[in-house]
Amino acid sequence: MRYLLLFFTFLFTQITFAQSQQNDLAVTIGATTIPAFNKNKIGLDITARYYFTDAFSGGLSLNIVSPKYNHGFGYETDRTLINMYSFSIPLQYDVVNTEKLTLSFGFSNGLLLNILRNRNESKEVIQYDPDTGIGYNTQVPRRLKTDSYYTLTPYADVSYRLMAMNIEETAFMFVTSKVGYRNVFGNGSFSKASDFSNYVVSLGITFKGILD
Repeated sequence: MRYLLLFFTFLFTQITFAQSQQNDLAVTIGATTIPAFNKNKIGLDITARYYFTDAFSGGLSLNIVSPKYNHGFGYETDRTLINMYSFSIPLQYDVVNTEKLTLSFGFSNGLLLNILRNRNESKEVIQYDPDTGIGYNTQVPRRLKTDSYYTLTPYADVSYRLMAMNIEETAFMFVTSKVGYRNVFGNGSFSKASDFSNYVVSLGITFKGILD
């Protein structure tokens, strides 16, 4: 891990060929691997970053996955699931930024929430349709426990431009791939931090353009 941090520090000192601009907004939607008990699950990745300078950006990221298990993690049930929500703040620097290719390095730190639920029991909750505002009753697995952890993930990000999205060429579509190592810290009641520390890989589509 120490050598990985030194490697990133070295790369951050290299020259940037500025294609991104201050006031750009980049939104990525895709899939990502999420470490869970020595296995990687496939989850949703949504990330938005704002460019404070031509090379430096920061924003918010959300990862979601809900793996199912056939044991109770110490509770009296043989059917469980864990709603895993990862909220983080990525800080990213574009080392290479040409017309077609962007190579970036960054750190993402945030919070991991793991909500353990019993699939053998359910409770009734009211959910609301966001379009109509009408509520309806639905059954969800009963919550058993919630573990929370702090996460720190150094990563590398590569984006390749696919197309311009308007005639003025102020908005573009990219295919984006990211690889990093998620470090998880803290103590849980039904799990431990090392259960969720591992390499993470994501692939998605990025939309980037200038904010008015």
